[in-house]
Amino acid sequence: MKLDRIAAVACAAALATAPAVAADLTIVYKTSGTAGPGTATSYFSSEKMRVSDAERDMIVEYGPGRIVSIDHKKKEYSDITLAELEAMIKSASDKMQAMNAQMANMPPAVREKMQGMMGGGAVTVTKGATRKVAGYDCQDYDVAMGAMMTMRLCATTALVPPVPASGDLARFKSFAGGAGALAMNPMFKGVVEEMKKIQGFSIAQSTSMKMMGRSTDTSKEATEVKTSPIPADAFDVAALTKGYKKVASPATQMK
Repeated sequence: MKLDRIAAVACAAALATAPAVAADLTIVYKTSGTAGPGTATSYFSSEKMRVSDAERDMIVEYGPGRIVSIDHKKKEYSDITLAELEAMIKSASDKMQAMNAQMANMPPAVREKMQGMMGGGAVTVTKGATRKVAGYDCQDYDVAMGAMMTMRLCATTALVPPVPASGDLARFKSFAGGAGALAMNPMFKGVVEEMKKIQGFSIAQSTSMKMMGRSTDTSKEATEVKTSPIPADAFDVAALTKGYKKVASPATQMK
């Protein structure tokens, strides 16, 4: 599962504090990235969440704690449970801690170079200006994650996704609050506490990522917000994957 898809699961952090009466939420975004300009849609109900664009879909089912990833370009799909993903992140974290212990014995110049290549460094969140996106007032936050990633997001307190009606909310909150894959890197000091500075739900985001000499810039900004009930077929995995081949989860392959 790619970083941007795992980061999308972090939207569930907002669900933990949302009132139970919150309506279904659908947000359409304009996007830009390596594939050029496009659109993406996020769906939030009390049972499921879906993040969708022209090439990929990710559906989170709160009840069974299942995450389904769909690759429309390859016509493949995979699924993984939250418990399996947590176990893999724990295993990766343990390996990184062992690597950091080895790096501690290296000469300072070599250690700093290695940390730079791996994107190590503290996470900082800085409040910026306020603006309007899709008709909603939102607050800009600049997020720096070491040398690896910088991000500007605009969060609004006027939109609140619905609380999951079933499933282990505490575990989803823990995973989302730890920013998923980012929290597994011990070099990102204090990521959980620092990210708590962000108040509200993100409706615009631009990200610049640098790793191993490569740079990637992506952005998305809400253009339409709907609070009407989401049709059940929006979460129909069988229909979305009809004729597709089921493969092992990329997260499993990484293990």
